[in-house]
Amino acid sequence: MAGTYAGRDAIFDFFRRTQELTDGTYAVEPYWELDDGERHVAYYRARGRRPDGRKLDLDQALVCRLDAAGRWLEVRALPYDQAVFDAFWS
Repeated sequence: MAGTYAGRDAIFDFFRRTQELTDGTYAVEPYWELDDGERHVAYYRARGRRPDGRKLDLDQALVCRLDAAGRWLEVRALPYDQAVFDAFWS
């Protein structure tokens, strides 16, 4: 799932793929958000289960750079434990 996704279609395809790979179990539980007009940070718990039994249950931050209208220009997902994240999605 790692990579660069550009444009609305690619981003929606990414979200669809997370649901396909987890049989619809991937979900997030938001904890808090910060926004200063130029950046937005969301901190949340990500959970999911793969058909082969792998499970994901870890904190992540989503860091977004915004344009003047508040639209996302760039988004980076930062998992608390990169090795756990990579093992789940690989």
